[in-house]
Amino acid sequence: MLRRRWTVGALTVLVLGGLIYLLGFSPAFDVRGVEVTGASPETLPAVQQAAAVPPDTSLLWLSTADLDARVTAIPRVASVDVRRSLPGTVTVTVTEREPVAAVPAPGGVGLLDGTGFVYRAMPAAPAGVPRLVLPPGVAASPTDPSTVAAVRVLQALPPALRGQVSELRATGAFDVSFVLDGRTVRWGADTDDERKAAVLGPLLTRPGSVYDVSSPDLPVVG
Repeated sequence: MLRRRWTVGALTVLVLGGLIYLLGFSPAFDVRGVEVTGASPETLPAVQQAAAVPPDTSLLWLSTADLDARVTAIPRVASVDVRRSLPGTVTVTVTEREPVAAVPAPGGVGLLDGTGFVYRAMPAAPAGVPRLVLPPGVAASPTDPSTVAAVRVLQALPPALRGQVSELRATGAFDVSFVLDGRTVRWGADTDDERKAAVLGPLLTRPGSVYDVSSPDLPVVG
């Protein structure tokens, strides 16, 4: 009986030792490749560099949080999903920021995403991306109330109207307006956006140059 116990114990130690070696030291689970999806050709090299994994890194002990943080630090990346696939593949799925407006910047413009974050400089804004005008001395950012209000108002518009906006103005969080196909729309605060958008559509069928929907129950055409 004692001999059997020693045999079972020895086998257990051997099995545990084998597992420890396999999981901790064996190259069987080393990362063999990093696959990146969702990145544009312009962004791909930066993502590949940020997602690079040192040689002999075990897939089992790879910190996906660290890899996520490195890729997310790239300005054009809005979000990233990192997944491990046995035996040795890391898949990095990237979602890039989309421009909703542009602000003046040295040498051209800076593109803003839907959060108000300026993530890219370009010589000129792409077609369909309106210019954002803020109060003097105010820089566009996700922490600036006027920036946030402006981009939220823009995103509240139906796609057909949003594509006609050439200029977006915000003198403050409660005073947003925009130029729509040569006509000025006074929106006011970033409140009742759905109601204001519903009122604006029929209102634009009337002749005029200024359309005020800041009080959607009492819209004015001037």
